Amino acid sequence: MKTDARVRYTKKVIRESFLGLLEAKPIMGISVKEICELAQINRATFYSHYRSPYDLLERIENELFEDLSSEVIAKYENDIDTIVKKAFEIIGKNYDLCRVLFSENGDKQFLNRAMSVSRKATIALWQAKYPDASKQQIEFLFAFVLHGAVAVIEQWVRIGMKETPFELGVIADKVSQIWLRKKK
Repeated sequence: MKTDARVRYTKKVIRESFLGLLEAKPIMGISVKEICELAQINRATFYSHYRSPYDLLERIENELFEDLSSEVIAKYENDIDTIVKKAFEIIGKNYDLCRVLFSENGDKQFLNRAMSVSRKATIALWQAKYPDASKQQIEFLFAFVLHGAVAVIEQWVRIGMKETPFELGVIADKVSQIWLRKKK
């Protein structure tokens, strides 16, 4: 049991040190040596858990991605509004992490990948809801909504998440309702 606690602590310190560095500079400028110095561990300890800073970033992103996909998409795959609101909740709970991941130094594709998890379910729902729309129109609609949602999330995180996840969900819902009314 002690080993598990030490490993969890070590990974936490490595992760926090890495995210602190990532907040200040892009990943290509972060070395294992810097992470180890900040975390006060030796290189062998780092390498016993991760192959490189890129591997560490990928694992951090995958944890958040798993949260989004297993906790949100799997449970609410037929309810796009709930998916969006629950995604906002998870991002809100992980503010410090998301602030760094969505920053200039973070992985620009991560948020797109995370938000597109619901692609298949969303497109199927919209095809049923808008039977007169072509497959291409539905694809364009998804791209439009996806990139709009990504921009809203990035802005929300950038300004310090002043709105609650619920409030942001309501805003997103109102914006989509305005857009859909204009399309009728």
